[in-house]
Amino acid sequence: MNRRIAPPQPFAPVDSAETAAALARGSAIAFWIWGAVGLLQAALVWFMGAPEHEAMRGTTAGFAVVFAAIAFGLGWVQWRRPNRLLPGFGMVWAIYELSALSVSLMVGAPLGAAGLPGWSFGVAGAAMVLCLLLHIGGLRGATALAKDGPTA
Repeated sequence: MNRRIAPPQPFAPVDSAETAAALARGSAIAFWIWGAVGLLQAALVWFMGAPEHEAMRGTTAGFAVVFAAIAFGLGWVQWRRPNRLLPGFGMVWAIYELSALSVSLMVGAPLGAAGLPGWSFGVAGAAMVLCLLLHIGGLRGATALAKDGPTA
């Protein structure tokens, strides 16, 4: 079996069960990226949050850590047993995140927690675009695996 570190291109033809499995596992990688960005945001809120929002710092950081833990768990499930449900959920969530970011930029609303550096929102936006692409590939791979039947 050819073990790849990175999944193949999300829009490449799914020509084998090996490629389909790699694509499906790409969705797990997307969940792990999402979790890592969540932990980054939690750390930034904890260490760089606005002083006037001191009372909410722990709650906001804790909320981000909980969501990161959920993302890591979903990635683990998708890696162990690739399915179509999780990449579909990931696609919807990434589209939601990107649309919320876009609307915030258009109307001039605050992008997130007060006091965070602007580059952190750029990192989060770029990560969501990458996650969206990986989830698209993951859905394509999981669909191909489902057509071929169960694999060990």
